[in-house]
Amino acid sequence: MAEAGTSSTIFSYFKRKRNNSSTSTASSISPSPDTKKLKDSLEDTFTCIKETDELQNTMAESNIVEMVIKDVEAKLDTFFANIKEKIKEELQDVVGVVMKRLQGLEKKVDFLDKENKELKCKLVHLEQYGRRPNIRIFGVKEDQGEDCKTKVAKLLQNKLNLDITERDMDAAHRVPQRAKDRPKPIIVRFFRRDDKERVMKNRKRLKNTGVSVSEDLCVEMLQMYNRVRNDTLRVQDCWVWRGEIFCKDHKGLIHKLHYGQSLEDLNLPVMRYNP
Repeated sequence: MAEAGTSSTIFSYFKRKRNNSSTSTASSISPSPDTKKLKDSLEDTFTCIKETDELQNTMAESNIVEMVIKDVEAKLDTFFANIKEKIKEELQDVVGVVMKRLQGLEKKVDFLDKENKELKCKLVHLEQYGRRPNIRIFGVKEDQGEDCKTKVAKLLQNKLNLDITERDMDAAHRVPQRAKDRPKPIIVRFFRRDDKERVMKNRKRLKNTGVSVSEDLCVEMLQMYNRVRNDTLRVQDCWVWRGEIFCKDHKGLIHKLHYGQSLEDLNLPVMRYNP
């Protein structure tokens, strides 16, 4: 800035000098070529000095702008870092609340699932209990216009030697099945469970007759019975008595299964075949 002031003073001095010399005499003397060259050289020098001063001023202003930009960038970095940290803390709080709620919901779902299974077991037990006086008879030939009660009574009297008549039965009727090449099974409901149990105890007499008698199982119990019976690695034999499922493992031990139980729950030994 001091250099700029000095150059301006010098330039003004020579300008006044030139004006004074031009008006000092009425008849001016034409300048010599050397003087003109010197004059032009000095003017060029002063112009360069002036442009240098302007450039320095511009550079100084540019440095100030750059410093301001860096300061703004630093403040913005700090601002966004603070915002990021605050958002992170708020998110952690929200995640913590959500996780607590999820844990509570998981416990509630587990409780409801357990309660639902218990209710399902009770319903299956009640349905099966209601079927205790029932039997299912397979392999009885179908006739058009048949009376199922009369046909069952004759079967029980002739094949099992039981004194059971139509009046001992509450109902007897056929039920549909998938297989079309076999006669539909007959469901019989007795008034007294004692009559049903007499039939079950003597059903072995029907062996090799093409007719068989079984317990009347509900869908869920029948599915469970089939799973247990088909697990030959754990089960040697499987049967149903009074609506309950029993099985014998390969060690000869007898187990009673309740609906909802599995063979894994009983820890039955698995028979291994030697190749």
